Amino acid sequence: MKKHYYIIAFFLLSSIAGAQSFTVEQKAQFNKSETIQLMTGGKSTIKGQAFAKDNQSGIRGIAVLNINKRQYAPKGTSIIVMPQTAYFKEWQEVSKKYEKEGKIVELHKEARACIKVIQVKDDKGSFEINNLMPGQYLLITGFNYIQDKQQTYTLGYENTYINNTLQSSREIEGHHYFKILSEANIRKSVTIKKDGDVEDVNLRMTL
Repeated sequence: MKKHYYIIAFFLLSSIAGAQSFTVEQKAQFNKSETIQLMTGGKSTIKGQAFAKDNQSGIRGIAVLNINKRQYAPKGTSIIVMPQTAYFKEWQEVSKKYEKEGKIVELHKEARACIKVIQVKDDKGSFEINNLMPGQYLLITGFNYIQDKQQTYTLGYENTYINNTLQSSREIEGHHYFKILSEANIRKSVTIKKDGDVEDVNLRMTL
């Protein structure tokens, strides 16, 4: 599963030991007042649920028991809300170029301050982002969840004989139940067309 490391990294710069970070001069200019207005000066809302959903069935003799069930983001999970202005879009594209090298392109301090971070408010993955202006926004989140799995194996065979001649053979199966920790990394672009709109969305990762 690919992690969008460059998106989260700028929040962690102060705590990543030895992280190689640098700045890049961008063509698009950052407008602080316009960005703050975009993020706080509107009447629109983005709300919904964040969850993962495992659609995989048996793989190499292993079946997912909670298949097709929603694995909700836990209460308190952070969701990053990033405005998709020309400045932020350019920063994301530049950051992608350096992601494989483990390098971090720093986002300007004033630009970081304009990004919202909200928390999932219950155990059903519910979230709500208020006071947004019309525009495009990128929502990013990540969380861990537990998958219940079952592995089937052969214990032996039950044979049926008549007059010392084998008539049939039946496989005797055993089952091993276990849990594994899985990870969901989700990003979704949402567009608000007019002020006052309420966009109901799912931050969903299908495995």
